[in-house]
This record gives sequence, structure tokens and C-alpha cells, in this order.
Amino acid sequence: MARPSSIDKLPQEVQEEIGRLRGNGRTIDEILNKLRELDVDVSRSALGRHVQNLDQVAERLRRTRSISEGLIGKLGDQAGSKLAQLNIELMQNAVFELTVDPETGDTVQMDAKAANFLAGALHKLSAAAKTDMDLRVAIRKEVEAEMEKAKRAQADAAAEAAAQRGMTDDDVAFLRAQILGIKMDGRAA
Repeated sequence: MARPSSIDKLPQEVQEEIGRLRGNGRTIDEILNKLRELDVDVSRSALGRHVQNLDQVAERLRRTRSISEGLIGKLGDQAGSKLAQLNIELMQNAVFELTVDPETGDTVQMDAKAANFLAGALHKLSAAAKTDMDLRVAIRKEVEAEMEKAKRAQADAAAEAAAQRGMTDDDVAFLRAQILGIKMDGRAA
């Protein structure tokens, strides 16, 4: 792993301020002046490398967002569930990119902190996949319950109409069973 830059060694608040300023379109010189106002001493070249890295990450995020939005636009009615699945797949790809050297294809060696972070990310990915699956199952059960309720209402309405037309109780029960798909006298409806 590469050694941390002088910017990486700064307090988190200062790093966040650099990111915020760059996100607001500030130049390297403007950010450097602000850091000097805060009594933070960094070289212009270190800041330039850090800002360049921030810009690269921002561009990757923009591309990923654009791809995601394009794919979601094609998903249609089930966009919520498919969005969750797409996010999981994008995260899996990001994890893969973190663990493989893009130039050589070799596995990247990680220190314990990075490995622990990656393990946490993978755990959260698994939890997201389970949550998505649980949501799908719950929605399917809810739809099935609504369909069953509607079918029972139709069966009740049909049975009531049949009874009003003078059908026998057995015929009404048979009609109702047919609509509900219930077995009667060993016969499938």
C-alpha cells in the first residue's frame, strides 16, 4: 500500500474542508489560501495531487451515477427492487476494483485496518441483499393476500347472486369453490 500523503495525515475536518471547497469549484490556489488562513501548512504539489485524486473520484462517481440512472430508467415498474439489486452489484464491482491491481491484475495486499473495512463493507452488502430479498418476499405475500381477498370478494358476490337467482345451496357452494379453487368431494375445482 502507498504511504499516506501529507494531506491524508491532516485532521479529518481539514480534509473535509478541502473536499467541500473543491466541490464548490474552488481552485487549488484558493484552497491553499484558505488552508493558510486556518494555519494549515501543506505544499501546493501535495494539495494538487490530492485535488486531482478528488476530481478522479468525483468523475468516477458521476459516471457510475449516470450509468445507474440510465439502467434504472430501463427497469420500469419494479425500479425500487431493481435499484437495490443494481446498487449491490455496483458495490460488488467497487470492492473488486479495490482488491485487484488494475495494471497487473494481481491481488492487492491490505493491512489489517483496510481488510477490516472491506469485511465490514462485504457484511453490509450481504445485509443489503438480504433486506432486498426480504422486501421482495413481503411484497409478494402482500400481493398474494390482496389477490386472495379480491378472489374471495368475487366468490362471495357470485354466490350471493346465484342464491338470489334460486340456485340450491349445493350449487352455490360448488360455484364458490370453483372461483376459489377449492376441492369439493375429492374433485379439484
